[in-house]
Amino acid sequence: MEFLTFIVAVVALFLSLRGNSRLKKLETLARGKSVRGLDQIVRVAPPSAINGSPGNLGANQDQVRAGAWVPPPAPARSDASERFVAWLKEDWLMKMGGLLLLIGFGWLTTYAFLHNWIGPVGRITLGICAGAVLLILGFWRIKKYVSQGGVFLVIGSTIILLTVFAGRVVYDFFTPISALLIMFLSTVFVGVASVKYRSGTLSMMGLVLAFVAPLLTGSVDLRQVYIFAYLLAVLLGVVWASVMTGKRGLNIAALIAITLYSLPYLTNEYSYQTMREIVLLFAYAYSAILFVASVMTFLRSADGRDLRKDLVVAGGNGLFLLLWIWVAVRPEWKSLIISAWMIVFALGAFIVYRISRRKEPFYINAAVAVALLAAATAAELHGAELTIAYAVESAAVMMVLYGVVRKAKAALGASFILLGPALLSLGSIAASSWSTSVFHKDFFVLFVMAAILMFLGLFLGSRLKAEPDRDTSSGNHAAAFTVIGSIYAYALLWLSLKAAFQNDDTAVMISLLIYTITGLAVYFFGLKYESGGLRVYGGLLLGFVVGRLLLVDVWRMELSGRIVTFFAVGALLLGTAFFGRKKKNSNPELINRVSQNQ
Repeated sequence: MEFLTFIVAVVALFLSLRGNSRLKKLETLARGKSVRGLDQIVRVAPPSAINGSPGNLGANQDQVRAGAWVPPPAPARSDASERFVAWLKEDWLMKMGGLLLLIGFGWLTTYAFLHNWIGPVGRITLGICAGAVLLILGFWRIKKYVSQGGVFLVIGSTIILLTVFAGRVVYDFFTPISALLIMFLSTVFVGVASVKYRSGTLSMMGLVLAFVAPLLTGSVDLRQVYIFAYLLAVLLGVVWASVMTGKRGLNIAALIAITLYSLPYLTNEYSYQTMREIVLLFAYAYSAILFVASVMTFLRSADGRDLRKDLVVAGGNGLFLLLWIWVAVRPEWKSLIISAWMIVFALGAFIVYRISRRKEPFYINAAVAVALLAAATAAELHGAELTIAYAVESAAVMMVLYGVVRKAKAALGASFILLGPALLSLGSIAASSWSTSVFHKDFFVLFVMAAILMFLGLFLGSRLKAEPDRDTSSGNHAAAFTVIGSIYAYALLWLSLKAAFQNDDTAVMISLLIYTITGLAVYFFGLKYESGGLRVYGGLLLGFVVGRLLLVDVWRMELSGRIVTFFAVGALLLGTAFFGRKKKNSNPELINRVSQNQ
């Protein structure tokens, strides 16, 4: 009965294919007739109708009303779910027939095995031959119908994989290497067809089959060198398919599969630790291949589409590489190896930018290089040294970025990398070392942060003024750097004076006097050059000094300290009455008249 079911399924599949082919021909004929009918009505629009200048706008509207020219509708964008539903709708009878064929083949094989109709050799031979026939049928069918041919190819490759798996596990016919080789050849057939006929779905299915194949060998021995050598060959094929078809999703899927295979070797289990150093070499090869693939994909793509996928591939590749180095490399070699890979990614970013003049791939690879630089620094330094190194490296990255793209706005856009050293430097403000001396590691942390932030703010702000595409947000960004840098300088002055003087009132008085002089200087500088930002900055600084005196120091200071501080600050503020004011009778016209009369 099962055999008859199988025969009926084959006949039904054949009839459905013939019906689909006839339906395709009818649709083609109908479409051709409709196009010929429309050609008699719709004429090609002249360039004037397309340009749509103000002079001929009314004429264009008259032409549209008369049916002379109808603009084509804009193509609708579809997401992945809509494309999948469309793929299911296309030749759905054939796909359902293929599923039934697989089920029927499985039942037939089970029935034949139970009744011993076919011996072990015949069973395996029958399965491989059936899969090969379907592969050939799919390769022939895909020339006219990509969807139908792809289904046959996937079914044929799946049958071969399952047959070899049964022959390896049940009958022990194949060695692990020979079984993996046969399965690999069947998936290569699928991959070549997908590249030749530009089928992204078929490429993804072939990739899944290729990465599942090692799990079907049924051997523990392949969990070491052979399996990663096989994955290396598969990755080369995936990269080739990705570069030829422009499908970045293949690289993402390959990276995920390789990461899953690598996870056991990143654990502390002893059986995997013995082969960790050998597998590390394969991890280096995987990262290098994915990096070259991303660079080639960038150079081959004419537009900026799929940047999210490129970002996922570059970031995931860097994270995969960093994870392997951090776990498997000896501590004395970590920073050196990470730095070497950082140089590779940085050079790749520079080469892509020089060839394509596109900033997006440059930013992506440069971000990975910066992350590797930070990891190398963290592997070598700790505490205040790490904070200083992070700050210097971040400033260097921003300056290199400005030197490459010659855009201060782009360099300011990378300022988020300073967030790490800024957070680490907060511990230096409340460090206990300020109670013992002035000059120590925390002193230089605040000094470096103040100097770097003020330099970046002033330098990039001055360069930003010469750029034609500058905006207000970028100018505020540069000003924020200068303001935050000055806050670090004020904190450094406050803590240093408190550490230098035993009397806190003296330190507070000197600090407030310096703050007052600075605020007055900035405020009057803003008045002279009509800069509202400088006036606000100076006013806020003076407001801080006065608020500190009235709310804090009036209660904490000794009477003598209060007298001196209030007199000094008050005298400075009172002295502003003699600066920055114009005389009321300084009318230039009146002065000219008086001089003429004399």
